[in-house]
Amino acid sequence: MQTTEREKVTLDALQKEIEAMRAEYEAKLAAIRDEKSEMARAADAQSAKFKQFLREQEAWLNEYVEVRLFKDNEKYKDDVYVAINGKNCVIRRGVWTRIRRKFALLLDQSEIQDLRTAELMEREAGRFADESRRRDV
Repeated sequence: MQTTEREKVTLDALQKEIEAMRAEYEAKLAAIRDEKSEMARAADAQSAKFKQFLREQEAWLNEYVEVRLFKDNEKYKDDVYVAINGKNCVIRRGVWTRIRRKFALLLDQSEIQDLRTAELMEREAGRFADESRRRDV
């Protein structure tokens, strides 16, 4: 079987087209690799910033602050035990005490929750009294 001149031209054109397609594919592949490496660098930079932020927050939470808890001779006379993630401390009432900020924030959150609970109880007691009056109970 002999190839004709026309088939040679077509075969040469086909090989050139295949080489052009291969070059285009490799260029797209290189662009994708560059984009991925750029995204990885951006992710690494973002991760480094986040880690730095976490270190700063941890340092801030571990700074020492002074607190003094209310003391009376009835309900609020015992020392207070505070624990966060396995770390704990005991705070004496009525005395200025240096503790880490994270424990002080926890005490503040506890006080806020106690106030909200008292407000809820008062509101519900009032609602119950109103409902009882309305029904003549």
